[in-house]
Amino acid sequence: MHKELTYETPEGYTVFTSQFLKNRGTCCKTACLHCPYGFTLKKHGLGFQEVKEDHFPQIETMLQESGQPAFDWKPFWPENIRFIVIKDVVCGFLLKNHIVIKHLFIKPYFQNQDLSKEMVEAYLF
Repeated sequence: MHKELTYETPEGYTVFTSQFLKNRGTCCKTACLHCPYGFTLKKHGLGFQEVKEDHFPQIETMLQESGQPAFDWKPFWPENIRFIVIKDVVCGFLLKNHIVIKHLFIKPYFQNQDLSKEMVEAYLF
């Protein structure tokens, strides 16, 4: 888990991490992207996007950054792979079958937000 308090997006915006927000001690109820208190998930929920072939490098990067062992995700391609989205920002991806998530990969900055398989399945199915 990342302990940094902020990071910069490719567009140049500074984003507070869940560690920063947790250190503050209370939820400000403004739907912060990395809210560790669950407010943003309650307000905006999770979205899902189809993965296309040109997203392969992005998946490989997320897989490496997730800290999980190498995994052959290509047998799930294409209909059983989805990006997980919070407020139009991709926070990870999942591999599923028709009734359950088989594997869940969350970007490091989103790993302190209770995005468990059970939580994501509740939004997906």
